[in-house]
Amino acid sequence: MKNLFVVTAILLATAALSANATKNIDRTVALSPSGSVVLQTQNGSIDVQTWDRPQLEIHAQIEAAGTWPSDVRRFEDTTVDIEATGDAVRITSRVPTIESWSSWFGNSPKVYYRITAPNTVRWTIYDHNASVDIRDVKAAVTVETHNGPVRAIGLDGPFKADTHNGSITASFAGFHGADVTSHDAPAEMALPTNTAFTLRAASRGGIQSDFPIAIQVAGRRARELAGTIGNGGPTLHFDSHGGRLRLLRKE
Repeated sequence: MKNLFVVTAILLATAALSANATKNIDRTVALSPSGSVVLQTQNGSIDVQTWDRPQLEIHAQIEAAGTWPSDVRRFEDTTVDIEATGDAVRITSRVPTIESWSSWFGNSPKVYYRITAPNTVRWTIYDHNASVDIRDVKAAVTVETHNGPVRAIGLDGPFKADTHNGSITASFAGFHGADVTSHDAPAEMALPTNTAFTLRAASRGGIQSDFPIAIQVAGRRARELAGTIGNGGPTLHFDSHGGRLRLLRKE
């Protein structure tokens, strides 16, 4: 009975500690305003903000996924790799793989990123389930995700997003072209009211637009639409199986 009590106490203590287990990684590196950032992660969130300094400030919080000993061990073995030169930074969430464990039991921890970078830096983000929030980037932005929602506000550069089920919301300060691909995810794009652009879209989910479109090609079965807004210009390309495209006029 005594041994049972001790074992129970240890298990309860472990559960209590691991329920709130977190660790932080903070680092600031030099980065040219004409440089680039590549970020690769799985679960959690990504919050990108900008400033005028030639520096990249990274704050990452790693959080255990559960209270099982295997969850805690995965948490303990998870870290963030940061490779930096003056012109490029690569950030990678290093999470133990199934092959590195004797058992498949256990859940991967979440990594929550808050990153501030020069506003003219190019971004490439690869993730699986992480939510992505990007603000005021004046350079090319590429996001590839599976289920994570993508929200990009104040964009002033080319935008590319590829997702399966994660919704896409983008607002442009200046439109330089966009390429959006999804399976069933909806996309909402807000552009300045006087923007002239070319639209190429195909989706069974339908297309709604606040902008009058001079239609060049329209297909009923595949819901294909090609046309121009104003005198035409940079192309907005949308390709989705079932996701709806919504074009908003930004006042």
